[in-house]
Amino acid sequence: MTCKHLLPSLLLSTALLQVVGCGGGAPAYESSAEARRYPITGVVRGVDAKGGQISVAHETIPGLMDAMTMSFPVKEPWAVGVATAGDRLSGTLVVDQGRSWIEGVSLSKPAAGEQATGGASSATDAGIGPAKGTPLPATPLRDQAGRTVTARDFAGRDLVITFIYTRCPLPDFCPLMMTRLNEAAARLRKAGRRDDVQMVAISIDPERDTPEVLAAYGRQHITGEEGDPFRRWSLLTGTPAQVRAWAQFFTLTYEKERNEIAHGLRTAVVDRDGKVVGVLRGNQWTTNELMEMLPGR
Repeated sequence: MTCKHLLPSLLLSTALLQVVGCGGGAPAYESSAEARRYPITGVVRGVDAKGGQISVAHETIPGLMDAMTMSFPVKEPWAVGVATAGDRLSGTLVVDQGRSWIEGVSLSKPAAGEQATGGASSATDAGIGPAKGTPLPATPLRDQAGRTVTARDFAGRDLVITFIYTRCPLPDFCPLMMTRLNEAAARLRKAGRRDDVQMVAISIDPERDTPEVLAAYGRQHITGEEGDPFRRWSLLTGTPAQVRAWAQFFTLTYEKERNEIAHGLRTAVVDRDGKVVGVLRGNQWTTNELMEMLPGR
């Protein structure tokens, strides 16, 4: 999604969740009484017909996020079939219980000779990620306690690595990544795998997400861990250059756009030898898919 997934408004270009975190089929766009709605206008940058999403360089959405480029699920199938890059789009952004989508879409074509403008230019998010068997970078980071951490510190444990930032405004981007990892951790506990898999979240906002901020965020968002919530979890930050080195390794792009960060999403499984098993892009994957990637023990 791609949090240009917030993603652009967060580029999130890697896609907003298709509505239900689990599973196949077409998303259901029935909103609850708690749903929030925001007018959205912008310029179409791309269309994912298979995923039912449109990438929009949208204008500032008051009360939610700054202008940026992001991929949104769209309720009306006709809009996905008709929209092309450069079209002007308006509609309503619905944010509801961990999901978000655009509905009530209206499209207009630019006049002949007119160049479509609007929104912020997006970071690209075309890379797939490192090949299976690629060793993790040696670049050090710092954990929520301020300790220096390298990939070697996780030797002997499988890893699930994702990228977040604590101020991420859309529920189906960074918060969803934390939820999915919590779900995986709960299933591992039930299977008796308490200490052989480490959950790792790297902040792409190192200037704001200090170890102290990450520690507070972790205590709020890590669930089901008795005693020390960081027994199975590491929330990592570093210098901007260190964080970018890890993001580039996973072909994750992100960029600051005013008060938000436009970014893609990557979640990776790494084996106990520090080598990549596989990489999940965006937020449409399920916890089942993640669990299937984890080496058995």
